[in-house]
Order: sequence, then structure tokens, then C-alpha cells
Amino acid sequence: MEGGPVQAPQAPPIAILPTAGRLRSGLGLLCHYILLVAPQLGLHKHLGSLWLNAAIAAGVAILLYQLLAFPRWSDELRHAPRFARSVLCLLAVVTLENFCTWATSASDARKHAYTPLQDNAEIALLWLFQRYPAARRLALGWRVDMHFLLHAFLSLCLSAAWDQIPYSGFGIATRFMETVAWTHLIRTLAFMTTVLPNPKRFCYARNFPPVPSDWWQFVRIGFSAKRGSGCNDLVVSGHGVVYAAVPLALGTYYPLPAWRGGPALLGWLAVAKLCVQETVDKTHYSVDMLLAVVLTALVWHWREGAYPPSATWPPRPPGAPADPLPLRLVALVAAVLAVVFAGVAGT
Repeated sequence: MEGGPVQAPQAPPIAILPTAGRLRSGLGLLCHYILLVAPQLGLHKHLGSLWLNAAIAAGVAILLYQLLAFPRWSDELRHAPRFARSVLCLLAVVTLENFCTWATSASDARKHAYTPLQDNAEIALLWLFQRYPAARRLALGWRVDMHFLLHAFLSLCLSAAWDQIPYSGFGIATRFMETVAWTHLIRTLAFMTTVLPNPKRFCYARNFPPVPSDWWQFVRIGFSAKRGSGCNDLVVSGHGVVYAAVPLALGTYYPLPAWRGGPALLGWLAVAKLCVQETVDKTHYSVDMLLAVVLTALVWHWREGAYPPSATWPPRPPGAPADPLPLRLVALVAAVLAVVFAGVAGT
């Protein structure tokens, strides 16, 4: 019996996720505002004011509503257990690092002397700023700091709720936490191995108590009673690790061409500014900042398996019902946001 060619049944249409070339513009505009505009507004001067508290409360309400309407909780929650483990791991590393910071400074035989290393980058920058004052204003006039970088990172993670990226917020945060934890562990080994003199005068006297005579008091100070920042925990810079991790995340999970002024490019400019600032302020040597950026980039690529950029959302058929709402998780998020808002309002 003759007949025409048999046609395979067609699969029902599925929703197409945004790709790297067609990402939504809302997240990009928000990151540009957070990194470029917000630092110049000096909003910290208005913390506790009625209008800023109202704006924060409105933002929290919008975020909670979007979380309640989020349709992909089953996909998101697959990454929640590993994210929780990465947070606990980071807390353990920071606790160990805190003790080692105290122990290294307390055991420094030259803690009360002032013999800084020669920093050629610092010398060159100070000469440039003295010769050309406009260069200082151009390099350091931008008041971006680590807080704004972290705000941009949080915006990246939470933008999944607005369908701005085809990735899991928990997945992105997991890779970020693991990168920071491993890099800080390497940093702890580094500054304990070779003790560098602090570039600032009287650092130990300003930040630490006298070294106690018994071991119990020594341990207690390191784990609970230490105040202030470290003095000899220099190479590599702990702040530099966080600085570099943010544009690495933006460039991986929100990739835009550099000619479009992508958030990652703006993030790297912020990293460069902060590295220059910490060098001329004598918070760190320039080598501390350089090695922090390089080491963080290497660890970031090493931890790609925590959440690779190929792990985009699975397609959802059009009209598919939303996933069940994890009430306990949303309640936890609401409680955390309430505590944060109360703290900001109290400030």
C-alpha cells in the first residue's frame, strides 16, 4: 500500500529561557545604580531617617511578594542544602582565621616596631597623586566600597525571582561562598607562614591587648575577646578576596560584552579603585591586593563544579503551575529581613 512520508509527532512548545545574548536589562541597570550612582549619594548619612526607613520597608515588601510568587522553588531548593553547608564552612574558616590573626600578631617579635616594607606601587601612586591632584580625584573620588559590591552580588542572586537570569540564586551563592572560604583558608596559611610588618604605625597597640601569660587567656582572646582589625594578616588581603569574587560572579552569571558597560566591567573598575585605595591608605601592601585578585580568580574557576554556568534552569511548559511554596524558608527569609531592617532603623 502506497502512502506519503511518515511525520514524527511534534513536541509541545516549551518556554525559552534568556541566554547570555538576550539577558534582561533590569539587573544591569540596578547594578549600575548600586555601583556607580548610590556610592555618590551618601545614603549612610540618612540611616535612621523616616524616608529611608520607608524606602527600605517598601523594598522588603516587594521582595517578599516576589518570593511568594516565585514559580521555581523546586528547582531552587535543590541547591539549598549545599548552600547551607558552604555557609557553615565559611563561618568555620572565618572563626579559625580570626584566631590566627590574633596569634600571628601577638607572636610577632617586632609588633611594637615600625619597619614597613618598601612598596614600589605605593611610591609610584603617591608621586602621581602629588604631581597630578586630578589623578587622585579621578582614582579615589568614587566612593564605592565593599558594601556596594556585596549589594550588587545580592542583586544578582535575587534577580532570579524576577526572571532576570536563568540561574539559581542559591547555586550562585554556593560557588561564591566556597570560593571565599577556600581562598581565606589559603590566606590564613600564607600570613601564618611568613609574618610581614604592618605598614601603619602603632597597629598592635591600637587593635590588640597585651599578650597574656597563660594559654587559656591567649585562646580566649583569639576566639572571643579580640577587638579591632589585624596587623600582620597581610598577604593575601581578605577584603581583596571579596572584592574580586563579586565581578567574577557577575561576569559568569550575567555576561555582557564590555562595550555595553556590563556590571562585571564596572565591578572590576571598583576592584581596581579599592586596591589603589588600600595601598595608599597603608591598609595593605600592593602585593597583598594583587595576589588576592589572582588567587580568587584561580579558586573561582577551580570551584566551577559547585555551580557551573551551563546549569541553567530546566525548561517549563507554558502554563505549568507554580511549585509549592516552602513556607519555612520564606518565613526564615522574612525573619532575617526584619532583623536587618530593625538594625538599620536602630542605627
